[in-house]
Amino acid sequence: MAVKDYTSKVAPAFGGLLRESERLLAVSPLVQDPGTTEEVSARDELIDLLDPTILVGLGTFGGSAVQQAVWGRAVIGGPGTQGRLLHEAVGRVLAPQVAVTDSRLLLAEIEVTPRAKSGLGRWFGPSDQVARVRYEVDRAAILGAVAAPAGALRRGRLLAGFRDGSGCMLVCAPPSLAEQVVEAIGAPRGE
Repeated sequence: MAVKDYTSKVAPAFGGLLRESERLLAVSPLVQDPGTTEEVSARDELIDLLDPTILVGLGTFGGSAVQQAVWGRAVIGGPGTQGRLLHEAVGRVLAPQVAVTDSRLLLAEIEVTPRAKSGLGRWFGPSDQVARVRYEVDRAAILGAVAAPAGALRRGRLLAGFRDGSGCMLVCAPPSLAEQVVEAIGAPRGE
């Protein structure tokens, strides 16, 4: 499926969410980024590795060094920042979709609702897709977006930066949609 086809295919589901004269620029399904959410302390990682319960198979290693080495950071910013709130919202939604409009970035979930109210029509009859907003960020709070480093494990990743100094990695699935999302958000711009 071509990149633009996905946005036009799901656009009717977002019709009820758009404000007057607001335009839908890009939509992509998301998965939560597997990177670390906190700073990794080499000292703490080494202490955890020396825990004797791990050596005899009774404990677990909760380290994040390998996770950070492979994926990097999933979110930058403390509690209450836009990046952290967006990352947490992606984790709470079963099938998240990022939608970029000319005035907002929306995290939505598309639900299928049957047109029939009862009987077999509910199961086998026509249905409609309806998007529900799970989180939104006003365009004024967004600094911009850049594509994340390429590589087999990092395909489809982009970093959305916010004016509060935070950032959130978003992973588009399929990866081919990431470029259109980055373009719709726009390059980082200064104050």
